[in-house]
Amino acid sequence: MNRKTVAPRRHPLPEDIRDRLYSPERDQWQDHPHYLISNARALQRNHRNLKRQARQYHGALTHLLELSETERNTQANRQLLTTIGNHGKSLLKNLHSHHGFEDSSVFPVLRQYHPRLAAGFDVLEKDHLALDALLDDIEQQLVEFPSLATNPWKVENTHRQAAGLEALLHRHMDDEEDIIVPIYLLYM
Repeated sequence: MNRKTVAPRRHPLPEDIRDRLYSPERDQWQDHPHYLISNARALQRNHRNLKRQARQYHGALTHLLELSETERNTQANRQLLTTIGNHGKSLLKNLHSHHGFEDSSVFPVLRQYHPRLAAGFDVLEKDHLALDALLDDIEQQLVEFPSLATNPWKVENTHRQAAGLEALLHRHMDDEEDIIVPIYLLYM
């Protein structure tokens, strides 16, 4: 798949976008009377699960990186490699599903009804392009994942990609919630 490469954004939402966000503030969301009946709670739960899954994948690769090449090549750790690879594939599938739904359904509808937040949705969509590129790179690594044990450079590269994914997800999902959750609380 040939996508335009978009560098991941490292900073939170720009102040001019933050100034357009709806209230309530993050620390008031769970106390809002619509929190339990809106999509806000489900969005946050889904984000927590995806972040946890990315953190576990990154942590497993950190453990793998700490093993010597000889240790990585034991029968038990070859099975661990298979398990880590399967976890990574599951994570990619869940992320593609999650942000694919947002791109095709959530963002267009919210953009239409909340044009004052268009710049915020532009930022989130650019994040999704960066995420797609990173997921494609990770997917390429996962194709040859069990054989990574014999190539320390590939283990390190896969670990770097997982660290980048975890960082991108945390920042992006927090920004996404800052934009979307108040809308869900007030209008959905």
